[in-house]
Amino acid sequence: MTEDLTQFTSRAQVKAARAEAARRARRRPAVPASVGGAVADDRSEDGVGVARSSEEVTAARRSHAGTALRGDIEGLRAIAVGTVLLYHLGLPWLPGGFVGVDVFFVISGFLITSLLLRESTKTGTVSISDFYARRARRLLPAASTVLLFTAVVGWFVLPRAARGDLATDVVASTFYVVNWALANRSVDYLAEDSAPSPLQHYWSLSVEEQYYVVWPLMILVGLFLARRARLKAKPVLAAMLAATALASFGHSVLHTRAEPATAYFWTTTRVWELAIGALLAFLVVRLHGLGRWAAQALALAGLVLIGWSAVVLTSKSPWPGHLALLPTLGAAAIIAAGCSSRFGQRTAVARLLSLPPMTWIGGLSYAIYLWHWPLIILAKTRWPAISWPGLAAIGLLSLALAWVTKHVIEDPIRFNRALAARAVRGIAFGLAAMLVTGLSGYAVRRTVPVYDRGAATAGSRGLVADPGAKEWTVRADPQAVFTTSGRVTPDPALAPKDVPSYYADDCQVKPGDSQVRTRCSYGDPKAEKVIAIAGDSKMGQWFPAFKAIANDEGWRLDLYLKSSCTFTSSGAKEDCNAFGRSAVAAMRKRPPDILVTSQGSGGRGDRVDGMVDVLSQVQQMGTKVVVLADNPTPPSSKVYDCVDAHPGDYLACAFPATDGAREGSGTPALTAAAKGVGVPVLDLNPWMCPERSDVCPAVIDGTLLYRQGTHVTASYARTLTPMIYRYLARLGLTKRTPQDITLDDVPTGSDAT
Repeated sequence: MTEDLTQFTSRAQVKAARAEAARRARRRPAVPASVGGAVADDRSEDGVGVARSSEEVTAARRSHAGTALRGDIEGLRAIAVGTVLLYHLGLPWLPGGFVGVDVFFVISGFLITSLLLRESTKTGTVSISDFYARRARRLLPAASTVLLFTAVVGWFVLPRAARGDLATDVVASTFYVVNWALANRSVDYLAEDSAPSPLQHYWSLSVEEQYYVVWPLMILVGLFLARRARLKAKPVLAAMLAATALASFGHSVLHTRAEPATAYFWTTTRVWELAIGALLAFLVVRLHGLGRWAAQALALAGLVLIGWSAVVLTSKSPWPGHLALLPTLGAAAIIAAGCSSRFGQRTAVARLLSLPPMTWIGGLSYAIYLWHWPLIILAKTRWPAISWPGLAAIGLLSLALAWVTKHVIEDPIRFNRALAARAVRGIAFGLAAMLVTGLSGYAVRRTVPVYDRGAATAGSRGLVADPGAKEWTVRADPQAVFTTSGRVTPDPALAPKDVPSYYADDCQVKPGDSQVRTRCSYGDPKAEKVIAIAGDSKMGQWFPAFKAIANDEGWRLDLYLKSSCTFTSSGAKEDCNAFGRSAVAAMRKRPPDILVTSQGSGGRGDRVDGMVDVLSQVQQMGTKVVVLADNPTPPSSKVYDCVDAHPGDYLACAFPATDGAREGSGTPALTAAAKGVGVPVLDLNPWMCPERSDVCPAVIDGTLLYRQGTHVTASYARTLTPMIYRYLARLGLTKRTPQDITLDDVPTGSDAT
């Protein structure tokens, strides 16, 4: 950087001024002027590194790729965004490309903390208003542009059933809390077949900004404590940061092991990655003395760690946890090596990273990161069979839009003199931008139909040939009640919400957890008779019916339900096996009088053996066991989207009634287990895919059958309550006789009541 020397008249004065400028420059931390975002950095009070005059701002913007401005970090950004982009485009040889986000966290932690330390050293404090004004000018122009684009285009391209989540994600991304929304959704087993959100990548920006809400405040507290205790500020701040990093890392390891679905998005599992970069900022001066070979080795080791992580790790690797140390320490090593005052920018790795193509991509990394993901998701939604050339075109389009966004939107706002002149203006701009994007999300929400959980519907009752008969049979012409058009309950756009209420009560045990929810009981807690349902969500889908029956009979209803887990003691995933054993142990404390089980997975022999094992143990408690067959299995996981797309011909969404589809994929294993313990099998499938029909319909008598995956909607499950009730009555398990139970015995209103 050069100072403005026009104020000096003599050559000696010029020389002296230059010498003073050089001394000041040597005292400044080595912080690059480069871009980022989740991936973003803040350069200084005026947004451009250490430049202060308008001339220096211009010079810095023109030369940000130079080694004086840490071209190695700019190139490191290129590697980070490149691995993420190629991973999301589906390149098979980068199965761990997601680690690019972890690299971004380290870079951001280093850069932002360097700036905050510089300010606190110079002034003795940090200005929260200035800090957030700079963040608003840096992040929001591009972020808001992409949010508006995704809200508008997503409304046209995504199926109606996805609009609710789109609206939620636009608003959550606006206020930097979308990672929490995604964490909650990721543990929702019902969302397993939902397409990824086009704004899913905003989770990393949310984590960063949540961190930067707390970190400047921690610095203020640390500065205050240091003054009161008459201690040096930097050691106090470093100690606070190190303690935070260690606590976060420990939590990350434990949380990843217990609940990997939430751990990926949760703030507290990621803070340590930002903190690693932040701790580096405290070591810059010490790192100045790194020798040539130490810098070379450190940079090379860092590059190898990042490359190894991207090539060897996969989406099945527990993440973040301890494995995330590999890319984060790799990024930290490259940054640390670059801090060497003599050799940092002369290592082989630094020279590679500082090549013009690398720094050019690094300079666009924030905008590339923002654009690439919604383009991929929206394109795959519009053209499901999109090929490699199409995906490659999306990658190139991401680069083009990133360049336009940076030069037409980002930089003009970021470097606007009027906005930069006063912090209040930058903050006001940020609030205005957030208001606009938040309102766009609200506008999308207004187009989503209102869900009525208790809407009355006919459903399976329309198939009954003679409602007054002693035994109900399916009518001879079931096609007569196969709805082909018109009003449907639930509205197809709301099918993903038409779920049993026990999910809202956190009574579906999540993946990785094997602990039984003993509090998950419904009905009369002091009832003399207890009915239990055990299995996966394919058992849980019948909760509305069993809850209604338990209420009518005065029973207590106990739930032993776990996502994607058969009720077994062996042959499944270990957490499933452990849960099955735990459920049996819990039942021994108060053996249920009746146990009903079902599941939706195909079963190997060892899994069936495990099912027989747990059911035999329950039988030995004196419990009557009933096995409920799996429901018909549609070939598509989103029948409701098909119905929504064919408003004039719902039969276009019917599927052939082959033996395998009609009986349900989980039924063979259930039948084998039932035979092994000598218990009856309740088969409700004739009321969903009648034997007199060649196809299994999507809508029967105005009621939509399927929601996520192959699950039955709560609305249709309620209509089958009389059939289930009569079956239990015929087994002599109820107070009411079969003849006492009519088609009117269907719960209306929420099953939460």
